[in-house]
Amino acid sequence: MKIPLHLTLDARRTGTTLTVVMLLLIACHVLAMQANFNESLGLKASLGFEYWQIAIFDLDEEESFGTWFSAVNLLFAALLFYCQAGLVGLDGNPMRYWWYVLAAGFALMSVDEVVGLHELVNTVFDDSIWAGLSIGIVITTGLCYLPFLWRYRWRTSVLFVLAAILFTGGAVGVEQMSGGEVNSLGYNMLTGLEEGMEMSGVILAIYTVLDLMGSSESLD
Repeated sequence: MKIPLHLTLDARRTGTTLTVVMLLLIACHVLAMQANFNESLGLKASLGFEYWQIAIFDLDEEESFGTWFSAVNLLFAALLFYCQAGLVGLDGNPMRYWWYVLAAGFALMSVDEVVGLHELVNTVFDDSIWAGLSIGIVITTGLCYLPFLWRYRWRTSVLFVLAAILFTGGAVGVEQMSGGEVNSLGYNMLTGLEEGMEMSGVILAIYTVLDLMGSSESLD
């Protein structure tokens, strides 16, 4: 027996809720790093916290609240893209394949957030290889999706482009800037910026697809 499930999500409310949670996580990261590193005296000093007490708020740690939140957001976005593909494909519209690819890509990024696939690439190969590969992927994907963006209203297209800029700016741009001494306050502040931009990009993508689903254009 099939039991239909109806779930109503408001784009603005969902986006606002996710943004508030993101800001709280970033604030916790900044405060935790400030507590762990005291550079005002010209040296790094622990202020009495155990490692696990800092790590659960460290956005650069795999076993932190921030990593869990990012992974869930990416998976949530993947599910929304998959649902949108199903809506578009009701009449056999070939545009559904573009949405399926997005769903698969975000699902893979969700796995990477927890498993650390790109860190494995950095470990096996030189860091510059991942930087070049990621930039190549971003450019190729952007060019391939120009017809997709052209198909939708300017609001949807602009928001998707902004989401992509935020995410790749953090994942590629800021990540390259943050190279250096890992155990320092400066590095961890840049990590907060990097993860914040990535989370903002995903949240904006979630808002955009929900906003699209609520419009008459969702079946195009």
